[in-house]
Amino acid sequence: MENLLDKKTCILESALGLIHEQGFHGCPISQVAKNAGVAAGTIYTYFESKDEMILVIYDYALNKIKKYVSELDDSSLDFKSRFFHYWQNLSEFYVQNPTIHGFYDQFLNSPYYTEANQNQVNAWHEWSCAFFQQGIEQEALKNINPTILSIMVNSNINSVVRIKNNFKTKLARKNVDLEEISQLLWEGIKK
Repeated sequence: MENLLDKKTCILESALGLIHEQGFHGCPISQVAKNAGVAAGTIYTYFESKDEMILVIYDYALNKIKKYVSELDDSSLDFKSRFFHYWQNLSEFYVQNPTIHGFYDQFLNSPYYTEANQNQVNAWHEWSCAFFQQGIEQEALKNINPTILSIMVNSNINSVVRIKNNFKTKLARKNVDLEEISQLLWEGIKK
């Protein structure tokens, strides 16, 4: 059983890498199989089609994000500290996992992200909204819809990581500290 899970994970990671490098269209099943070290037919043991594989990758990516950020959250801390840890942990995850960061960004802006997908339970979104709801309940945050808070914070983290990756040299040369954005956001949402 473990070998099958390892093989499926290898396939998902192979596809993530290809999608990150070449986009959805540059990710043929034959290349996914080759990079994963499996026969092309093996992929169809796990997925009926490339489209299904991409949808499974989306769930896989969301679960990895949630697992990383939620396991590092320390609910015994004051909410301000938790907020900055949340910012740091999600940023760190994206930096350490550029294939997931790139995939997630592409997926949300693709035809794969249908209304049906948007209406499915999203464990990462649910956890993130619950996190911000706790901040509201602890009276650390303004009474703003936690979905709005989650979208605002997560999209800013996504943008900061993308900017850091694309403009590293220019930012260093101009001595720009993008972490100031987290402080600005905190000032805007704190109670």
